[in-house]
Amino acid sequence: MPVPPFDMRGLLPPFVGADATTQDRSPYPATMAEVVTQLGATPQRRELLRNLIAYRGLLASEGYQRGVQFIDGSFVENIEGSANRPPSDIDVFSILNAPQKYISDQSAWASAGLTFWQTEVADRNKNKQRFSLDTYAVLYEELQLQPMGLIQHIIYWYGLFSHQRDTFAWKGFIVLPLDPAGDQAALALLGNA
Repeated sequence: MPVPPFDMRGLLPPFVGADATTQDRSPYPATMAEVVTQLGATPQRRELLRNLIAYRGLLASEGYQRGVQFIDGSFVENIEGSANRPPSDIDVFSILNAPQKYISDQSAWASAGLTFWQTEVADRNKNKQRFSLDTYAVLYEELQLQPMGLIQHIIYWYGLFSHQRDTFAWKGFIVLPLDPAGDQAALALLGNA
């Protein structure tokens, strides 16, 4: 199902329709092109989307090809209507599979991969400065996180992302698979301006 429009509260609805048990619910799976089309209506939003694509390009450059990102925050709200301001960032929680080069050579992970993870992927302050993204990430696979740890992270982030921080209103958010080719197509949709 496509990302639904904002509801009358200016939020993505937590589910679509009258039945809360429907499968048409948050997190809404989307492509980057769909996010650009649905949420890239202003120059500030388009710049944030370019930044998100740049961050995803950084991941791809190191070999992170499999994983998903949950996006949330005021970016997936009609913050312009409710607070008369643009979104200042995009909240991003990434669940990433390790690049194959590190799975097959764990000494390469110890010598280079872990440093890249700590200083590029998971450095929240650095990513806030250079991309205007509030980033959080976990690595799933042999190198770090096993199934129960992953489940705990998903439950924690679902709990945070499914409610507004200030009002505690129940809301929806979006899930994007990593897709470098799709990101390039979305970048073309954004244009230069």
